[in-house]
Amino acid sequence: MAERNITEGLSDRALDTIDMVVATVHDKVVRPAVVGARAVVFGMIIGVVGIAMAIFLSVGFIRLTTVYLFDHKVWISYFALGGLFCAVGAFAYRKRVAPPSDG
Repeated sequence: MAERNITEGLSDRALDTIDMVVATVHDKVVRPAVVGARAVVFGMIIGVVGIAMAIFLSVGFIRLTTVYLFDHKVWISYFALGGLFCAVGAFAYRKRVAPPSDG
């Protein structure tokens, strides 16, 4: 009877140790890998949708301005969209942060 208690105690400790090791590995390795994979996938989805929306909005802007504003003179629409993109680029360029100097 005493042998059975010792072996049961050892098996319980072994199972608890295995459970603790698996939980630790899950917390330290698996969970960060899953979070990183989700970030990559959602970032790609957001990037693709953002590019598609920019293209659709640009095409819509050209179509609307060409037909309704500039009497089918598409060059004026291209000029207006180019000016808009230049203005947005200039704004972003002004908001940039200088890299730290190594000195």
